[in-house]
Amino acid sequence: MSSAEIAKPAPPPEDNPADKLLPGEHTLPASWWTSQKVLDFEKKAIFSKGWLYTTHSIRFKKAGDYYSFTFLGMNFFIIKTKSGELKAFHNVCRHRAYPVVRKEKGSSIILGCKYHGWSYNTDGKLTKAPHFNEIEGFDPEANSLFEIKCHTGKHGHVYINFDNTDSAVPFEEFFEGLEDEMNEYDFEDYEYHMSYELDGEFNWKTLMDGYQECYHCPTAHPGLATAFKMETYKVVPKGNYCRHYAKIVEEEIAIPTEEADADEESSWFGFGKKKQSTTKKTEPIKKENPGGAFNGLWCYLFPTNGINCYSPAWYSIRVLPITPTRTILQYDIYTKKGLADDKKKEFVDFLQQVELEDYNLCVATQKNLNQGVYSTGYLHPLKEKGVLYYQGLVKDMVKKHYNLEQEAGKEINPAWVGGKENSEEAAELEALCAKIECQGSNPETKSGLEW
Repeated sequence: MSSAEIAKPAPPPEDNPADKLLPGEHTLPASWWTSQKVLDFEKKAIFSKGWLYTTHSIRFKKAGDYYSFTFLGMNFFIIKTKSGELKAFHNVCRHRAYPVVRKEKGSSIILGCKYHGWSYNTDGKLTKAPHFNEIEGFDPEANSLFEIKCHTGKHGHVYINFDNTDSAVPFEEFFEGLEDEMNEYDFEDYEYHMSYELDGEFNWKTLMDGYQECYHCPTAHPGLATAFKMETYKVVPKGNYCRHYAKIVEEEIAIPTEEADADEESSWFGFGKKKQSTTKKTEPIKKENPGGAFNGLWCYLFPTNGINCYSPAWYSIRVLPITPTRTILQYDIYTKKGLADDKKKEFVDFLQQVELEDYNLCVATQKNLNQGVYSTGYLHPLKEKGVLYYQGLVKDMVKKHYNLEQEAGKEINPAWVGGKENSEEAAELEALCAKIECQGSNPETKSGLEW
């Protein structure tokens, strides 16, 4: 798509005077933010069925370039094939399950397992299994790496889906309309700059609760409220994603300042913790809005990802659940080609300050959720529409999968890739294992369905 065809990000949609503020709903129970069994069930019901954003194709320069990831214990990597396609595979050798790649990133057209020397090409095909050529009937094709569904969008965003069932939802259906939404931004005019991560003591939904509304912005993000008109902020639910809108302040903005040393100056939006100073304060200075020249393009991607675009840069966020009360936040930043180094630093400073403010909100909130005092809270039907939407998706997907397991009378793991090729003996032993695990205080119960 040429730059001439790209429109600037749209302003917020107009309010409909006919709309009425009807009573909202309550949040999900606090137990869903603290229970290990709930998280285990979310892994099957949500994270093994949805399309998860991973990275951008611009980071893969040549055949063999790969990046490895871990999501809820599932290790996988994405690699550029000789034909130029991006493919995703479970990072599991088909021989004895040792990881095939052992670095976060690298480049190799032959992936050799360092346990017994089995090797695979960029398409995941087994190319060498020492001494197995002597085994009658051994089929290399049947021992290729376990492939994961992978989608590279027309704007270069790369997604994966662990669902290995016949009912897996195609990307275009799961994120209907998302690709067209991205037409408003020229991703080709940006390049990879840097990545960083935060390790937070909170549930993944604690972060999503804040990400899906800006009700808290005037209170918690005073600088953001200076650069964007918070009264115009809207969250509009769409096809398993939400578009966030806000009008940018087009005139120069006032930045509070004082006559102090350079290392005391604030970053973008006046953020930053100032040192104690006894210097005389001056009048606020007028400064070009560092939020950029146009409205932002901000999209929440259910369940745990986001793509947030400004004129000087865009960034992605991957929210990785570790435990019910621990979550890793990973950020990749892409800056506009030709952007000066000082402007790049301003954006990084801005992003890290805003995210740190949200991070601190989440840590403090989770501490109270852990105490068992709070149960649910009342959500504003307009200001917290995005929270209502995503929590509704969580509730619906969990209930739907629970009903599927009840009907089947057994656990259903959509990401499981090993069951289709089991031998008769392996199938018998799997059944025996299931019976052993069911032996508890009440052998009559199906413990595999309890959560």
